[in-house]
Amino acid sequence: MRYLGLLPRLFDDVFLSAAVVDEVGRGELHDELERLAGLGLARVAEASNIELVGILSSTLGRGEAETIALALDVDADLALLDDLRARRAARRLGVGVMGTLGVLKLLMDKGYVSEGPEELCSALISQGFWVTRELCLKILGRREPI
Repeated sequence: MRYLGLLPRLFDDVFLSAAVVDEVGRGELHDELERLAGLGLARVAEASNIELVGILSSTLGRGEAETIALALDVDADLALLDDLRARRAARRLGVGVMGTLGVLKLLMDKGYVSEGPEELCSALISQGFWVTRELCLKILGRREPI
């Protein structure tokens, strides 16, 4: 989705794990991450605790593992994670978590998003985001017809 550039409006510091940037490969999402970093709106970094990344990578993807370790490195308030196993691992290590839907809800609540919940959920699902329409609408808040 096109709301990555709004993350700095929600969070004082935005760090992107180098593993996540590598995982997204080339394309529109990679270009947007690189643009944010180039503008100084986000910092791409590697976690310093390689041992922790290795341990977490035994059950999580490399991007999720490095995101959690990096959150610990920089004493982040939150790590943005959607994978349930990654969220549980982060919480066990004392890292707060928020997912894509939570970020979108914050953006909606602050008036940064013009689309309604129905449009956002349809867009997410069509892009392959793993969520049921019902849960997505529950989290984002269904708008009742007037």
